[in-house]
Amino acid sequence: MALAWAASQTSSSAAGALSALLTGSAEPAVGGREGDGGGGGSGATASAASCATAAPSPEKFEPGTVANGCAAGELPAGYVLVMTQVLPDGLGDLIFGENAVHELQQLAPVVWLRCYTSEDNYAAGEHLIAETASSLPFSASCSNQDGLQGSVGMDRLQRLWAGGRECFLAPWIFGLSTHEVPVLRVAGQCRKHFWALTEYGRGMGNIHTYTGGLGAKIPTGWTVEGEPGGVFRSICRAPKSDTDWCRLFADRSGVADVSRVRLWWFYSRKDDEKKHDFRFLDEDGRCSSDIRKVAKVVPVGSTGKIITDPAEKTNGEKLAEQLFQAAGNPDFKPTTDVSCAEATAGCAGQLSQFIWGILFDEAYTRGDPRGKAGDEVVDIIVAPNIFTNWREADGGTHATAEMVQLDLLRGATCKEEALAKGRRLFVCSAKVPRAEMRSFLEQTQKVVFTTGDQSLAEAMFMDKIPVIKPDAKVQQWQLALMAKATGGLDAVPDLGEVMRSLVEDPIAQEKARRESKALSDELELQARRLCAAGGRKPPKRRKF
Repeated sequence: MALAWAASQTSSSAAGALSALLTGSAEPAVGGREGDGGGGGSGATASAASCATAAPSPEKFEPGTVANGCAAGELPAGYVLVMTQVLPDGLGDLIFGENAVHELQQLAPVVWLRCYTSEDNYAAGEHLIAETASSLPFSASCSNQDGLQGSVGMDRLQRLWAGGRECFLAPWIFGLSTHEVPVLRVAGQCRKHFWALTEYGRGMGNIHTYTGGLGAKIPTGWTVEGEPGGVFRSICRAPKSDTDWCRLFADRSGVADVSRVRLWWFYSRKDDEKKHDFRFLDEDGRCSSDIRKVAKVVPVGSTGKIITDPAEKTNGEKLAEQLFQAAGNPDFKPTTDVSCAEATAGCAGQLSQFIWGILFDEAYTRGDPRGKAGDEVVDIIVAPNIFTNWREADGGTHATAEMVQLDLLRGATCKEEALAKGRRLFVCSAKVPRAEMRSFLEQTQKVVFTTGDQSLAEAMFMDKIPVIKPDAKVQQWQLALMAKATGGLDAVPDLGEVMRSLVEDPIAQEKARRESKALSDELELQARRLCAAGGRKPPKRRKF
């Protein structure tokens, strides 16, 4: 299993893969062709270039009524049902579900039901996928308060389930919400099989037992040795745009000469923002649309080098612990506020590490001649989840800060160090539309920071190097780096192709069910052995 393989690797293995990628000594990716007329900047090679002809554009369907305005009997023939469970630790589940919808739209109309397990991210999530939802013949969402019964209704849910060509839970984790009760009830009433996917690399236990043989798990995640898995390559099929992103962010930073600009991508979790310490140098502390001067606070050791803690738990791990606590204890109240400011923690966050690398690590800018001969170079870091309050107070478009110095923090002392002559660095808080992501990434530097399944996949297939350990899904990041370093990126299964085969190919369906049952039976046996060893009775099988 890919997850077990990643867990068995030492930190030096991941570091070795990363070093090989940064120095250019890794094996080239297999397949693909050289260049495909990208939109400037760093361009795209090998795997990124081969994306252009990977699949045809999705077939267009006339937009229908969103939410509860369309009865199941009015739906187009041959539709596919996708149900997405959205957990409270961000919106990665929702983006996963949206990718599943887009991939399946290439061969059939799609009905999409979204089940939020928390009120906290409901409004933001629905705003994020509004365009996709409006393109579907039927789309609905529910929170943990109204549930599927209140939002969709059991009769309608049963008709949607029974009438679908295939049913996908994408993604879903059983045991974490009440939404699964009506889902399993309807599946049992209809006696209709379904496919279940998790976010990359997560398990689903003995699914054939607790679904009465109706559910089959589809493996997901990065692979390195041909093991089961798969990732979405949606970025490869995205159209290009003519947007000059270097010019746009140069204008937002007040830089006239765009030829001096190096564009960087830093995509962090929104709930990690308070981890990244800045000190505003404006005396009045105002928030305006003007570019503000800031110092980046960076914890350092006695030698003046940046302090990092490889053993520190990621916020993703902290949030996962709370989710499973909540599943086992209904009185437990989870919180998404698990971040700790780096000045308090005493070790640098990912943005500090990223900025430090840009300023002092030649591997970050290898192959870029700018700045080598003492000429001025301007680095602009696009970071959508930094300075968000400032950006929203200014109208929500962007907020730009020029970092003019480092505040090197060592215990209770702080040393102010200005940037070297000829260096300018800006941090621009701005969102990049998902439809523009391919063109944007083609214009950024090769080194990036990402967190989450989709942003990692986008970076890898656009020939980028996610250089710093993310704050969630670390094992998937390690596997992706190893796949790229060994030339195996193109061998990672395309999850979109896998899902489409499960709609059209009976042989693929039978194979997927057989492999899922074998894994489920193995996990069932392990669970029963554990129960026996602990003197406990195994749980009763679910009856439908």
